[in-house]
Amino acid sequence: MIRRRSLLASAAAGLGAPLVGAAPAAPAAKPLLPQLRIYIPGGAGGGWDQTGRTLGATMQALGLVEKVEYENKGGKGGTLGLADFVARFDKDPAALLVGGMVMVGALAIGDSKASLSQVTPLARLTNDYLAVCTLPGSPYTDLRALVARLREQPASVAFTGGSLGSVDHMLVGMMLRHLQQDVAKMQYLPGTSAKESIAMMDAGKAQVLIAGLGEVKADLAAKRLVPLGVSARRALRGIPALSSAGVPLELANWRGVFGPANAPAPARALLQELVQRTADSALWNDTLKEHDWFPALAVGDAFRQALEIDQSIATVVAHMLKLRA
Repeated sequence: MIRRRSLLASAAAGLGAPLVGAAPAAPAAKPLLPQLRIYIPGGAGGGWDQTGRTLGATMQALGLVEKVEYENKGGKGGTLGLADFVARFDKDPAALLVGGMVMVGALAIGDSKASLSQVTPLARLTNDYLAVCTLPGSPYTDLRALVARLREQPASVAFTGGSLGSVDHMLVGMMLRHLQQDVAKMQYLPGTSAKESIAMMDAGKAQVLIAGLGEVKADLAAKRLVPLGVSARRALRGIPALSSAGVPLELANWRGVFGPANAPAPARALLQELVQRTADSALWNDTLKEHDWFPALAVGDAFRQALEIDQSIATVVAHMLKLRA
């Protein structure tokens, strides 16, 4: 267990450079691929970046892939990266695109020419509940204080989080709507990662951060951030549920991977097998616990069906909350 965790920690720490040559913890009889590209349509250190690099490190540790290269391109909820991936890797037999509900939301509110119909859904991997956080010394000492402020002066609270249309953005709109406030008064500043959003808070541009619990785990542990609430049904990791302050909302952010739509069928099948075998491993399950990610595995057709439902929900919520790019 210790060796597995140290291996993944050291691999995932290399955010600025490709991961190559990690020693396998439980090597496969033969690698499925000699080389794999994992395309991350978000900034370094963000939730997609953590997911993509940890997934690649696990594949190497299992001996399923010999070499993994990473590429980051953030912006507009992942839709810029999606369009770039389609343009450059549409037929690549050894390329994966990381994505999730954030991208679904961004596509629902934006004018992107890219579409998830241009990639192949391979697997949903994880769910991550959203943490509502502030900085130490904030006037919002607990969740009830924040809710009271939103009831009185919703426009006075500046939120930050993921891109426009992301689940972070949607959660703020849903909170205001539940409190019977005008969603048009929402102040929301999008960022490409929790790191960027924290910088906005440090600069006084925002007071409250919405981010995946796993994404801000280290900042919470270091007391860099103060947790106020979590978007789960019940208290989680000692953080009260939003319902404890009279806002009974539950919302989770899933992350998964997609393949090129026009790669040869055998290559797409091999990519799906690669992801499936990784997600089924004890090593990946250890990683989920380490990051506080909740398993939400859905592969192939099951993922496609769930994705269609999520796309419909995102379109309805974006319209209801009047979210626009």
